[in-house]
Amino acid sequence: MTRLSGAAHIEPAKAVSAVKTILVFLDKEAPSDAVQELVQAIPGADAALSEAKAEQDDDAGFAGFGAMAAYHALTAVGLSGSEVQIVTKELLAHAREKVGEETTGRIVGAIPGLEAFI
Repeated sequence: MTRLSGAAHIEPAKAVSAVKTILVFLDKEAPSDAVQELVQAIPGADAALSEAKAEQDDDAGFAGFGAMAAYHALTAVGLSGSEVQIVTKELLAHAREKVGEETTGRIVGAIPGLEAFI
């Protein structure tokens, strides 16, 4: 979280909320095997995803389509448009470091519009 909050110049709590939001979104929208590989490769991601799912209302969803749905969810947790872009870029860069270009590419390719944020 330090890397993410430092890059986006946001409080650590806001970075945690952003990561949880992104993980839940990816869990719903991206290939499950690729997301599972990513979650297993990032320390604490599995617990964060489980916690985020438990916190989420059963009927809660992402308003919109593709990357815009995630964008709206991230702004709802308090990120500005530029912070959303920085957080997304940093998280995907970290994903590439942990699981490689192929798995990260499968995740990005599954979400319409996500490539515009990276």
